[in-house]
Amino acid sequence: MEFVDMNNTLRDGLMVLEHLAASAEECSVKELAERFKLPNSHACRLLKSLLDSGYVQQTPGSRKYRITLKVLCLANARLLKLSLRQQARPHLAKLVETLQRPAYLSAPLDGWSIMIDTISPANYPGDAGLVVGARHHVNRSACGKICAAYLAPELLDAFLAQVDWTAYTPRTVTSPEAFKLELERIKSEGVSTMAEETCSGLGAVAAPIFGADGGFVGAVGVMMPEGGQWTAETWERFKTETRRTAKSISFALGRPLDQ
Repeated sequence: MEFVDMNNTLRDGLMVLEHLAASAEECSVKELAERFKLPNSHACRLLKSLLDSGYVQQTPGSRKYRITLKVLCLANARLLKLSLRQQARPHLAKLVETLQRPAYLSAPLDGWSIMIDTISPANYPGDAGLVVGARHHVNRSACGKICAAYLAPELLDAFLAQVDWTAYTPRTVTSPEAFKLELERIKSEGVSTMAEETCSGLGAVAAPIFGADGGFVGAVGVMMPEGGQWTAETWERFKTETRRTAKSISFALGRPLDQ
């Protein structure tokens, strides 16, 4: 019984930590207890443990808590030693140099696309909104579509049940069945696109990366020029360069070029 309770406490603590990290908002004991249907005393103990370990801090003069930057330390060493990131970086840099647009790398996690690296041109203003550790939207991002396309078929329906199908623009895919057809096209063409499905003027292209054993290991994406006025020639150029980059990364990981 004690072992089960410890497992539940660890699970609840991670659940609270993930919520604080995802929202980046301040939360009180009562708010967390209500959200996760926990006793106030249990939520208080969880926050006290996270506070003592340095992963949360209490806002001065209030009863609310927020996550600290210490959480970044959990991922730093893993990212630095991630083979996909190490092998892909020079190819990602070459894609940026060729297209003069921000490019990024993602890895799959249970069907989701998690950004693990990003590079922008030297003269690019701002950060393009690309953040390592961010999770792509499934149905309105190029890499999100790629990772969903290569999820095991028997897991796809349950995964799509978690997706937010809200229409952010008239181009957003809001039907799971229509989205499944798009995923089939992506696998057939070896490339995905996002054309103003999140907001006006925003577009992207992505292609899948495979490991030495042929298994899907990630995706490379690149932002289209701002404005939304893309010609067929522009789309084709970005698709060609992104596919070429994905194939080069796959080769660096041990996959033969003729596959």
